[in-house]
Amino acid sequence: MAKRQSSLNDFVQFFSSLKCGLLLLSLLGMAVTVGTLILQKPMAREGQIEELYAPQTIRLLNALGLFDVFHAWWFILLLGLLGANITLTSLERLPQAWRYFSRPHLVAEEWFVRQLTFKREIPLGSIPVDEALPLAAKKIESLGYRAKPESLQRGTLYVEKHRFARLAPYIVHTSLLIIFAGAIVDGIYGYRGYVSLGRGMRAQELEPLSPNAPRRRLPFTLRCDEAGMEKYPDGSPRQYWTWLAVEEKGREVLRKQIFVNEPLTYKGIRFFQASYGSTGTPSKVVVEASWPGQAQTLSLRPSEKVSLDEQGTQVELGDFLPDFVLEGNQITSRSSEPNNPAVRLVVTRAGGSPASVWVFPKSPDMNPPNDTGINFRFRDVEMEYITGLQVAKEPGQGLIWGGCLLLTGALMMALYMSHIRIWGVLGRDRKGKPVLVLGGQPSKYRESFEARFNALAEALEQTFRTTVAPKAELEHVSA
Repeated sequence: MAKRQSSLNDFVQFFSSLKCGLLLLSLLGMAVTVGTLILQKPMAREGQIEELYAPQTIRLLNALGLFDVFHAWWFILLLGLLGANITLTSLERLPQAWRYFSRPHLVAEEWFVRQLTFKREIPLGSIPVDEALPLAAKKIESLGYRAKPESLQRGTLYVEKHRFARLAPYIVHTSLLIIFAGAIVDGIYGYRGYVSLGRGMRAQELEPLSPNAPRRRLPFTLRCDEAGMEKYPDGSPRQYWTWLAVEEKGREVLRKQIFVNEPLTYKGIRFFQASYGSTGTPSKVVVEASWPGQAQTLSLRPSEKVSLDEQGTQVELGDFLPDFVLEGNQITSRSSEPNNPAVRLVVTRAGGSPASVWVFPKSPDMNPPNDTGINFRFRDVEMEYITGLQVAKEPGQGLIWGGCLLLTGALMMALYMSHIRIWGVLGRDRKGKPVLVLGGQPSKYRESFEARFNALAEALEQTFRTTVAPKAELEHVSA
């Protein structure tokens, strides 16, 4: 039993040690590095991972959770272990710092001041012994230091600055714990997803981005009213945009145009513009039909017949290949963008059978024989486009940002503030003459403190040498 207790104590002692903290921090840093080097699913566009990695590599990285490191169970566990280590380490060292903070050493003996690293004997000159401390307190107050009245009444000149800096490391630790807590909340309760919407489409379910993650259902309906792309003069994409609307119980509650860096946020869920592209389906094809003595421009929409003449001839959009290529005897499309369109029109004369007419705008020599007697020329096409939205719910972001702000303030305090303490007591030098024994101690930045301490001591020495204050005034200062 005693051996088991000893083993447990050894484990707790190691787990709360700086060595264990550095080990956990190193592992966490390695995990973050891996998450930076390996493309993460929440950040990848559709099909990008399959382009970069072999199928076997994808299966291995998926199994290890390396495609979504920051939501992996082992990453959350590392955060929890490091948080526990910081907590135990802080609790072990906090009592000593808290003593400095809660119970300052207001009253000092002469032997205590003399053993400090920074000390100085200041002759009182003609100043009476009982008037020296009040006069010194008045002088240092003019220099920006305020002596504690309660210590003066007990025979000690005590000056203190930035006592709160003693707690700066523990505030840093607390801010880290808050950040870790936010990351853990995000990892457990947050999620990322993807949704593709065309104009007029609605969605309530999200495709998960994390491996093996379940499909998520939104607590509202998302509607796409319009999507588009702004281009540079050379035709390259400048930015994508989407008009989104949020519906609840059949009623629109929010509508916003989003861009790549301007998401829509509703009920803690953010929708980012991620991609934009053609569906490969036209919304309208414009062709010019001509026959002897007549011509007409037709706007053809899918599944819609357009009358051509008074005899009842009708034209309908059959097939549309946005980027056709001929592979053997088969015509297929290389992409969904209208780079090299091919259009099949269905022409039906009154009382006749439907006839197909192929139009190849960029390769007119490929147009097959046309038995309809009508010549068709391609003029324009409007494609149906689909917008890709990344969706993120991160309930721990408030904690993370709050922790970052607290961490910034704590680091500023830890780096730029030093707990300064100065004591002054009456004593005697080697010749038995009365002196003010002045001593000081900083928590850090000893060189800077030494210069300030010497300047303060010289100012007091100059005051004692040149000034004899009225006794009534000194009693007023002491009170």
